[in-house]
Amino acid sequence: MPLTVAAVSFDADDTLWDFDSGFRPAMEHAVRRLREALGVARTPAELEAVREEMTLAMPGAGYAAARRASFVETVRRAGGAPGLGDAVYEEFVGVRAEATRLFPETREVLAELGARLPLALTTNGTADLAWFGLQDVFAVVTRGAECGVHKPDPGIYRVTAQRLAVPVGAVLHVGDHPLEDVDAARAAGMQAVLLDRTGAAAGAIDTLTALLDLVGGAGRP
Repeated sequence: MPLTVAAVSFDADDTLWDFDSGFRPAMEHAVRRLREALGVARTPAELEAVREEMTLAMPGAGYAAARRASFVETVRRAGGAPGLGDAVYEEFVGVRAEATRLFPETREVLAELGARLPLALTTNGTADLAWFGLQDVFAVVTRGAECGVHKPDPGIYRVTAQRLAVPVGAVLHVGDHPLEDVDAARAAGMQAVLLDRTGAAAGAIDTLTALLDLVGGAGRP
């Protein structure tokens, strides 16, 4: 039986697009660039460790700021040239923008659902919707870094519902993470559906296309 909802919220990374398709080549580029500039090798794991340090040192700053700070700090520790860390971060983002790929059904599903209901994006991520030409698709975009509430805090979902101007219980959230996308959204009072592209999780959908039959909706207000 279709769910009756007034709006649909989506997670971003690994729900609408393949996170690793852009992150891996971007990190490989950063490793190569730092090795060439500093004369010392830094592994992806080492760069991630510095990013985790920066995340702890910059509470509430968001992933993008912590990532930039991690490159700046890596360069500082190695005695590199001022400005190199910022330059590597900009190149990192550029590679991600070029390489990140939407899942095959994403554009069609968003277009069809968007014609029926308001859509929202609720994410901790930093990917720019303009990378995919999706900047005009969502009525509401809620990012942890800009609203100050990050998943799995249920508050981020309440922010999305408030911005949509619909009751939180009338919003369906769709995402790939059982805790951050399903449990947290339900704790906020939203309906939630898990996306598991492996097909292994009971009760989950394995493609966004399944939403077209699952979501009945009351139409656009």
